Amino acid sequence: MRAEHAPPLGGAPDRIEWQSESESGVDLLAYKLIRADDPYLAGHFPDFTIYPGVFLIESVGQVADEFARSLELWLELAAVDSVRFSAPVIPGDTLAISCRCSVTADSAVAVRAECRNDNAVRVAQLRLTYRIGGSNRA
Repeated sequence: MRAEHAPPLGGAPDRIEWQSESESGVDLLAYKLIRADDPYLAGHFPDFTIYPGVFLIESVGQVADEFARSLELWLELAAVDSVRFSAPVIPGDTLAISCRCSVTADSAVAVRAECRNDNAVRVAQLRLTYRIGGSNRA
């Protein structure tokens, strides 16, 4: 878990579901409805409103926080290893965020994520690394 998420991104995913657990990691699936009246969409971009890419990264981070809470860990983003945005996320879309979270040999949390829109079109692929900061401070 990281510091408490402040508005407008507090609780970015509307719902997070645990899919499966294995020795190699945990699979989680989260959903986020992109609402046209969300304040952070104003002006991004005026003639073609899209969900900002940095918010996609933050949404994945909040799913990783759910994983961290289960282990009573505190996470801090250490690296954005790769991000590929392949289609826009627009108001009205329900973003599906599929994440695989695993603790690595060097005491970090590796997150592999794929985001899809309502039409099952992949909108982003992400690989993020989080530093483990110890016990949950919340």
